[in-house]
Amino acid sequence: MAGAGERLAVAGLAGMMLAEVPQVMSGFLPSPSTAYDKAAGAIDTGPESLRVLRRSLIKGGVVTVIMAASVSAMTYPVIGLKSIWLFVAAMLILGLFLQDFFQAQREGKAAAGGN
Repeated sequence: MAGAGERLAVAGLAGMMLAEVPQVMSGFLPSPSTAYDKAAGAIDTGPESLRVLRRSLIKGGVVTVIMAASVSAMTYPVIGLKSIWLFVAAMLILGLFLQDFFQAQREGKAAAGGN
């Protein structure tokens, strides 16, 4: 059975990992307001800019999944199968981040008269 110190360390690690999900993605993608402006045409963009965004989205997602899986694996010896919930929570946070980003792009495109 894990001691109080180990469980406290896992709690700290879990908290840091969950907080890092938006930080990691923010390092790869622009803010939702910038995504809106790009989609609305308020920022001069070209086809290469959109390809860079797609590559960055994939890279950030991969880094996030690897980070979440690593922390879940590290915490498994202390909290057992509950460590799966850390991974699930990280993926939910990632989903919220991406939903906000894509919604901003859709709204920007709609504001510019696009589909």
